[in-house]
Amino acid sequence: MASTPRPSPESVHSLVKDRVALVTGAARGIGFATAALLAQHNARVVLVDLHEEDLKKACEAIGKQATWQVCDVNDWDQQVALFEHVNKTLGSISLMVCNAAVNPEIALLQDLDKEKHAQMKSSVRHNYLADERSSIQGDTLERPSTDLIDINVNSVIFGLKLGIYHMKQNGGGRIVVTGSAASYVPVASQPLYTASKHAVLGLCRATSQISEVVDAGISISWVAPWLTLTSMVEGLEATSNPNTLKSSPEDVAWGIIAAAAAKKPNGKGYWVQGQTISEVEAAYGELAGRLILPENRF
Repeated sequence: MASTPRPSPESVHSLVKDRVALVTGAARGIGFATAALLAQHNARVVLVDLHEEDLKKACEAIGKQATWQVCDVNDWDQQVALFEHVNKTLGSISLMVCNAAVNPEIALLQDLDKEKHAQMKSSVRHNYLADERSSIQGDTLERPSTDLIDINVNSVIFGLKLGIYHMKQNGGGRIVVTGSAASYVPVASQPLYTASKHAVLGLCRATSQISEVVDAGISISWVAPWLTLTSMVEGLEATSNPNTLKSSPEDVAWGIIAAAAAKKPNGKGYWVQGQTISEVEAAYGELAGRLILPENRF
């Protein structure tokens, strides 16, 4: 796989100048870095997150190109209202970045005292295989929490549906979804997070090939970042290990911009590791083509 260079300032400028870009999970981390980079290239950026105070601070840091909206992206009605508000007040959305996600499983890898670690490991919120017992239904096993799946997958399902609907009315647009390295490889310490990001990958792959999406001039692409230094991974030993290759939020933001600015962006996936951006779907497509016999094709 050949690495993909960061796009030139001119190409980014031509893609987003004076156009509306919407970024979810934008109050911090990858989302904030992406919004800031888009604003630097004169996009009119809408930062979306749950936390109003963090959004205000983020917009102040970015400057006049940025506005904000509080939205729980796991709530269909709130996302509907978000899109309607942006379209009425700023105009049609040309670029959407579905970035919001959660990962409570990762807390088990953080620097905890033994007692706290044992408590979390015995809770199904952080470890779905935990032998936690239900306090309501007698001595039965507690139902694993699926909040992580709901948030990480539903937010993208809702975002894709609404983004495509509105972009169809306005001559097309580009959507980039933040997946994860866990979209492609198993992460044994984070099985539900891995499942959610595999699901997001499958959703993006399939939706990008739907004829009404392609015919409407809408592209769907995604990024798969390796370990990225955000608040989500604070306290992990790997973040301070000098031998571990890490990405900054800005590295991933450039991967997102590269995905959006590609000449033929639809159906492309970009692995981001440090400053290296590699398109991986072409290699996967070649393998899939060999695996699927002609008589078994849909």
